Amino acid sequence: MPKGYWLKQAKISNSDVFIEYVKTVVPWLRSVGGTIIAKDVNQNSDFNQWDGGQLGLIIEFDSKDAAQKAFESPDFQEYIKGKGLQSDLCLSIIG
Repeated sequence: MPKGYWLKQAKISNSDVFIEYVKTVVPWLRSVGGTIIAKDVNQNSDFNQWDGGQLGLIIEFDSKDAAQKAFESPDFQEYIKGKGLQSDLCLSIIG
C-alpha cells in the first residue's frame, strides 16, 4: 500500500503559541504513526523580540487513510480550534 503524506505549513505569529505547537504537535504526530521526513523553520525575530514564525513539515504515514485519519482526529481538530490556528494552517494530504 502506498504511503500517505502531510505537506504542512503553519504560520503562527505568537511566539508562545508557536513554541507550544511544536512541543505538543510533533510528539502527538509520532504517537499516531507520523514520521517527520523534512522540516523548515523560519523565525521572525531580531535581537530584542521574537514574533513567532513559520513551520513547514513533510510527515509520512503508512497510508493516505492513516494521514487523513490523523488530521481529522478529534484530538488534532480540538487542539487547532482551541488555539485559533485553523486559519493559520495549510495542509495537503497526498498518497
